Amino acid sequence: MKKKISNRFALPLALALTMGMGVITACNTNATSSQEQATDSTATAETVAAEMPKEDVKMKAPEIETDANGMITLEQCPTTYEGLRVELSDDITKAFIYLDDQLLQTISDTDEEPLATDGDKSVHFMDANFDGYVDIFIGPGQSRTYSTLLLWDPAAEQFARMGLLGEPALQNIVLHPATKSVFDGGSASWCALYFSRSIWEGGMLKKVEEVTNVNDPEQYGEYEVNAPYTLKDADGKVIAATDKASELPGVWKTIFQD
Repeated sequence: MKKKISNRFALPLALALTMGMGVITACNTNATSSQEQATDSTATAETVAAEMPKEDVKMKAPEIETDANGMITLEQCPTTYEGLRVELSDDITKAFIYLDDQLLQTISDTDEEPLATDGDKSVHFMDANFDGYVDIFIGPGQSRTYSTLLLWDPAAEQFARMGLLGEPALQNIVLHPATKSVFDGGSASWCALYFSRSIWEGGMLKKVEEVTNVNDPEQYGEYEVNAPYTLKDADGKVIAATDKASELPGVWKTIFQD
């Protein structure tokens, strides 16, 4: 059985999918629905900006149009944004954040661990937690890598860091503004992919669902599944086990395609 994943969602998965996962094809959804979602997202951003104190307007999140599935991938996020600039040290252990050419903040790790893997100095600007303020993503955001996400804290007037170092984290991050969800995941092995859906609680991401996609029935036991697509809640309870991606509930069916 050949598995297909939405092209927008899966573009960063090139490395993972060369490990026996087959060919990726695009997933088309209703364009009218996408346009409505994009309009809602823009309206929300404008409303939040209108409520911001004057000094916070500079930190307003960039307006990014969602794709046909209502998603925002890392590739859609701008690498430059207004007066905000990020410079990384050669070893990527420090990030120097400038606002209007004035040093605003320095981010570093006490153990001198790099902020991103493989010497990747990519920087993207987004609204990762859907609060209307700009956030900074540092790193490749691909399978089997780790990156750093900096969230703007308007009360402290600085960026707060989240994300784990030294292990894969924030892989293939995709935002879904309509449900205020963050998707991430990647290659679990040569025959399996996993993707999680998380929501924000108390400034941290909380996983609420995860889909495991296994393309070899002989490996079902290893991953504790009994179908090609298995959706579980945060406690590991099976919500759906299907042979076809189109039978997955909710937004998941826009991510995968048979």
